[in-house]
Amino acid sequence: MNLDYTEFDGIPFGIYKDGPVGISVSCGADSAIILYILMKYVKHDLHIFNLIADYRKHVLEEPFDRVVKRCAELTGKSNYFVHKYHVPKPPPELLFKTWTESLDKGEIDILYTGFTKFPPDEVYADWEEKLPEWHVQMRRDNQVLPEFGIEIKIPPGTNFSDPPLTIGGKIVEKLAMDERAYSPLANHNKRSVAKLYRAFDVLDTLYPVTRSCENDSHPSSHCGKCWWCNERRWGFGFLE
Repeated sequence: MNLDYTEFDGIPFGIYKDGPVGISVSCGADSAIILYILMKYVKHDLHIFNLIADYRKHVLEEPFDRVVKRCAELTGKSNYFVHKYHVPKPPPELLFKTWTESLDKGEIDILYTGFTKFPPDEVYADWEEKLPEWHVQMRRDNQVLPEFGIEIKIPPGTNFSDPPLTIGGKIVEKLAMDERAYSPLANHNKRSVAKLYRAFDVLDTLYPVTRSCENDSHPSSHCGKCWWCNERRWGFGFLE
């Protein structure tokens, strides 16, 4: 993959300039800053993918729309296309399948994702809310991940849902990204993400419209207590 690598405040970032680009965007700070960078530097069409569970639509769809709108306002990007997928309860493999289909159809040449590392283990050792072990194994601080085609190994007995996640009748043991999926921040944590916001001077304009909270009882604000709020506060020093 031909990427034009540059550094933003010491953080290497590859920009694809040869054709249409895709990006998976939630409403969080990680994918939002990547979207901003792509809108700023990519001249070709940009396709924005959002997969959201219907039962969380009321909490997540509005901040997603705000993130896209704010990035476009800040960069002047107009040739972008939003692809929303609403499903009852999306299993992880559906997200991967959506990416692969878009790549195979030639809609995009490369897919950017917002995967980042967790803080060092000792930082969140006493946080009240614990994450599923598969998630911790995938993104823990002491693990070096490839930027292209991250593979997630799922420990036996791990359930994404009830019943367990299956494909073709077999319990899934791993989830593998397409090698055309690029995660520029795969080996960086929230503090690196915060550095990017400061490097582009969007801490006061873009960051406030993002949402990291997983507590749906706080639809218009961050609860300040869940794991994701703690990580956000650790990385940026404040929530909103």
